Amino acid sequence: MKFKEAIDKFLEWKQINAKEGTLKGYHLDLRQFCLFMRNPEIENVQLEDITGYFNMMGDLGWKWNGFVTKSIALRKFYQFYARQGHQVLNYELIPIPRREYNPPRVATEQEYQRLLEVIPNESNDPRHIRNLAIVNMLWDTGARVGELMSLNMPEVKVDQMKAVVKTEKSKGKNPFRQIFWTEETSKNLNRWVEKREELAQRTEFTDPEALFVGACRWQLGKRLSNGAVAIFLRRYSTKAEITTLNAHSFRHRLGHELAKRGANNSLISNILGHAALSSSYVYTMISNKELEVEYRKIMATT
Repeated sequence: MKFKEAIDKFLEWKQINAKEGTLKGYHLDLRQFCLFMRNPEIENVQLEDITGYFNMMGDLGWKWNGFVTKSIALRKFYQFYARQGHQVLNYELIPIPRREYNPPRVATEQEYQRLLEVIPNESNDPRHIRNLAIVNMLWDTGARVGELMSLNMPEVKVDQMKAVVKTEKSKGKNPFRQIFWTEETSKNLNRWVEKREELAQRTEFTDPEALFVGACRWQLGKRLSNGAVAIFLRRYSTKAEITTLNAHSFRHRLGHELAKRGANNSLISNILGHAALSSSYVYTMISNKELEVEYRKIMATT
């Protein structure tokens, strides 16, 4: 069976129990390998082909952490066909690299303020109005960007400064949770809602319930994607002359801020929507800088 055809059949089966983001990741990772191998018969792929693929990517500068999802995608793919009796390579032999620890990017108050300074606050451009509201919400709520982009109008209570989001990584435990924001964010969000209604009167939206939609002619009324948020954050960061802030850096900032103010792991986990309590430990652990401050404070009194 040709690799391309095999990918389609695998994803058709996998969509029953996998999330949309997972399916997209599998699709991309498997297509990249298919392109590298020039769409071979799946039975003809050898372990050396996979290790050669990874080695070439390493030579081209790919980080080892980026290989993990590709390894898992290939393992799941070949496991699926092996269990159906296809004579394919042993999926258990496909190596999964050990993840390297990289400190998470944490947005700072100074970076946030510089970012706000380059977003035209008085502009009537719907893109700037929308983007300002999104940046404010990322900062205040610590929500995942996908959770914010999936928000629908009925789920948002602008005047009450709260909304209900579908927790992306709940694993069925807490599928929904509330998020909250400040008055300043509420003001900018309300401004976007009014502009959104104005846009809706001009054209029929593809997704009429979506809170955040495209404001350009070719994307008007279409639910805004995570990628679109990443693009405008990168553009604003460049203009502000700061290291690029991604959406997750705001989430890490709130986690650290909550821990600094005495919140325990359980509270942080509920606010951020962690699937496991252990995910919150990274925020309550003292950072190296804070550890040094505490050490010197103690030693100065002895």
